[in-house]
Parts: sequence; structure tokens; C-alpha cells
Amino acid sequence: MAELSEAMRARYGVRPRSRAAVAAVAVLAVVFTGFVVWTGWRLATPPVQVKLLAFQVESDTEVTVVFEVRRDTLTDTVCVLRAQDLDRTDVGYATVTITRGRDYVQPRYPLATRDRATIAEVLGCAPSQAPVVDEPQFPPGTTNPPQLEVVDGS
Repeated sequence: MAELSEAMRARYGVRPRSRAAVAAVAVLAVVFTGFVVWTGWRLATPPVQVKLLAFQVESDTEVTVVFEVRRDTLTDTVCVLRAQDLDRTDVGYATVTITRGRDYVQPRYPLATRDRATIAEVLGCAPSQAPVVDEPQFPPGTTNPPQLEVVDGS
């Protein structure tokens, strides 16, 4: 700005920047960067981590689902499992509570099915309450078979 003459600054409306404006922009940049880092950290380290390890179709009415859960030891963990047939229609759906205890558990869950399953998955897990996942999509006139509701996590 020092290189412009007074007449040029007046003509084009160039004014020196105030220290308050520069400080405000710097503070906003720091706050925004902190928010982005905090959000990234929260997304990268969820309170419950789950991974499907394997599933085995035992019969036309059962599939065994093996999965691992890493979690906080002080609260119960709720997981949702689903089995589907060849047409991707739900044949089994369970909301399972894993009791508090160890921070790493590897349940073998016997998921009951109303027909032969070809795929099984863990839709998600969350501490203390069911995670927000897709609702079961059973064809009209069919129901979910009774499921085991609690798995020991100790």
C-alpha cells in the first residue's frame, strides 16, 4: 500500500487494513481449523468399532455370524445383524445387546432365518442403544424368526 500514491488510494478505495480485522480473520481461521480437526478425529475414532469376520450358513433356518467389536468396557453395546437371501430380501434380522465387560469381544451369533441365507452382515453397533440403520425389509405376510437378544461381553 505504501507504493500507491494518496490520490490512487483515494481513487480506488484502497484503505490500510486494520489490526482488528486481521486479528478477527486469524481467530476465525484457527477456530475453523480446530473444528475440522475435531470432526475428523471423531469420525476416525468412533466409540464402537465393528468388523464382520465370517458367516457360515448352517441350514435353511440359521446362519452363524462371527464379528469383532472394539468398545468401551463400561457400557453395553447394541449391534444390528441382518441376513438376506439370493434376491437380497431380508430373511433374518437381530438387534443384539452385548453386555459390558471386555473392550474386545468376538461373538459367534446364531442368526435365525425364515429361509436360506446367502449373505449376512453387521449393519452397525453403538454404545447403550441401537445404531441408526436400515429397518428390516421382510416381504408382506412374513415375519422375523425369534432371535437371541443378549450376548455375554465379559
